[in-house]
Amino acid sequence: MTFPEGLLQPDESLDDLVLGGLKVIQPRRGYRFSLDAVLLAHFPGPEQPAEAVDLGTGCGVIPLLLAHRFPGCLCYGLEIQADMVDRARRSVACNRLEQHIRIFHHDIRSVATLLPAHSADLVVSNPPFRKVGEGHISQNQSMAIARHELQVELAQVIGAAAYLLPAGGRFCLVHRADRVAEIISLLGPSKLGLKRLRTVHSFPDGPARLVLVEGQKEWRGGADIQSPLVIYDAPGRYSREIKSLYEGGE
Repeated sequence: MTFPEGLLQPDESLDDLVLGGLKVIQPRRGYRFSLDAVLLAHFPGPEQPAEAVDLGTGCGVIPLLLAHRFPGCLCYGLEIQADMVDRARRSVACNRLEQHIRIFHHDIRSVATLLPAHSADLVVSNPPFRKVGEGHISQNQSMAIARHELQVELAQVIGAAAYLLPAGGRFCLVHRADRVAEIISLLGPSKLGLKRLRTVHSFPDGPARLVLVEGQKEWRGGADIQSPLVIYDAPGRYSREIKSLYEGGE
């Protein structure tokens, strides 16, 4: 890929997402995407959505990966931090995906002023994991907002997803495993029935670190509790499943 001149700033890096030759622009210092985003982008089932929305898109890595998985989908990314919006838009331009991805500088809490109700088949989010008062809040503003619920709370993210989805629409979330009870308790009042749940473990014999959750609008069936996803089968060595993600598998 020939990189368009002028899209990268001196304090930024251009990182390879491996899949499809995709690239993403990130700050050299500050908040950078992690494996959590990759896992979330691969969690939705293979059904092709017409429109997908990423709530809190950061550098835009999830819309990039969704555009790779679902070439016919129009992906929207909402982000409140202006510097991240700028990088996400340049990442989209770098990959020449302007016809497939649109990035908005917008507050999740006021999503109704931007997008119509029931307009998305799929909503995804990798929101801040920590409540205010939990742990040290970074002095770096971007990292603080990305990690702590300073600008949006989990209930507001789920409420925004419920607003965007019609009956049958899917909401996929990655979050801390120790907040799974809270997540489930918030899905019900938003008419998002728990459809799938998968725990994520660093090692086969270790505790769950993350949880991947799918809620479906108006779903009244049972929940599919899937086999654990293991990141490493030995220190420093990705598991076969994680390797398959980077090789273009599902």
